[in-house]
Amino acid sequence: MQDGGGFDPAALVAERRARAAERWNLDRGVVLAPAGLMLPIAGTDQFHEYHAHPEHRYLAGVGQPGGVLAFDAGEGWTLFVPQPDAAERVWTGDGPSLAAVGEAAGLEARPASELGAWLERRRGEPLAIIANDDITLRATEYGVESWAGLEFATDEEESERLRTVVAELRRAKDPRELALMREAAAATHRGHVAGIRKARAGMSERALQIEIEVEFFRAGAERTAYGSIVGGGPNAATLHFSPTAREFGEGELILVDAGAEIGGYASDVTRTYPVGTRFEGIQRDLYELVLGVQGRAIDRARPGVEYRDLHLAASVETAQGLIDLGLLRGEAEGLVERDAQALFFPHGLGHMLGLATHDAGGCLEGRVPSERPTLRYLRADLPLQPGYVVTIEPGVYFIRALLEDPDLRRRYRDDVDWERVDGLLDFGGIRIEDDVLITEEGAEVLSAATPKSLEALEELRREGLGA
Repeated sequence: MQDGGGFDPAALVAERRARAAERWNLDRGVVLAPAGLMLPIAGTDQFHEYHAHPEHRYLAGVGQPGGVLAFDAGEGWTLFVPQPDAAERVWTGDGPSLAAVGEAAGLEARPASELGAWLERRRGEPLAIIANDDITLRATEYGVESWAGLEFATDEEESERLRTVVAELRRAKDPRELALMREAAAATHRGHVAGIRKARAGMSERALQIEIEVEFFRAGAERTAYGSIVGGGPNAATLHFSPTAREFGEGELILVDAGAEIGGYASDVTRTYPVGTRFEGIQRDLYELVLGVQGRAIDRARPGVEYRDLHLAASVETAQGLIDLGLLRGEAEGLVERDAQALFFPHGLGHMLGLATHDAGGCLEGRVPSERPTLRYLRADLPLQPGYVVTIEPGVYFIRALLEDPDLRRRYRDDVDWERVDGLLDFGGIRIEDDVLITEEGAEVLSAATPKSLEALEELRREGLGA
């Protein structure tokens, strides 16, 4: 079946499996990639929201609860999918047919009830498990009568090697993956623009979250890619803030980090804007600083560039901007060597994006994360290549947990204008984040349609408030 983009999705998934099998280079043995199971909420007849394990979805192209993609080194791939019995169909319906799942996956789909016999015939073979390894603990829910009875011993070292191969393959996105990520970015755009227009003093963070997310779903999202972050005023300084009933106040900033998910693929976009119609005073200065840092990082992003270098350059530029605004003292490179700017920019420049918001393969094999505050939370450390999708998301925050820490105040007593900083402890924070595809020539911003310039944001704010 041809996709609207002129490609066959099932054929592309089959190519992923072929590349994985070639890179695995297994002479014999079995590999299982379970999708994961529905997780019940204790004391109810409900379940937590289900999300198929990304490794399963990448290789299978589908993500049915309880599904298992199985690989035999001599015979190839088989997909096992649960089929609801009569009692289950009363509550959950028929679900997709085996034929439909198989067509989407591009291989034969068989009932999960046959998995046990399939494994029994391979008793004694080497076994590796990737994706969700809960099959060894909840085997009956995958259609296997007794895991212990199969007498398989999972090779953990080999399992990790195979996972690493899949993580590396997932870095560069194929045409179908990019099409889904463009759709997710378009849905995310709809939500963010609605939020920028509708936010106002007296509205709660939770109410704004609802306005944004409903537009995601209207635009085709199947779920949010992660828990939406909506923080007003001082709450915007908490990096992963969950929206509350707190109402936005006049003169504050609002930080919204939210993304739609389509076909399992995430978008991840952050915008910061005023509760009123304009950025005022230090808000404007800091916003221009962050926007400039982000724009230059995107301009530098291209094949062969080390993501770590992008982050360090952004750190130096952030330090220089804070010096220019009188918040830091000294010389930018020296401040970054001492990690002083990490008081205000404590996270990494971004991360890989795809089937997970913080997607696999972000760190090149052999590279060890640094404990330096400047690098501790850097989620991508590798040379960029065509087909990679990364986020670029610098920020400046006034985080009380850092800025009121006595040890940090002593360490940076000469590097920070503490009197000025103390007057901004309720400022909150500013982050600007976009989804960036690395191309042969440079970079394409998948989320470019979502406004972020001062002029565009202020125009939308005026429109929304009727000013």
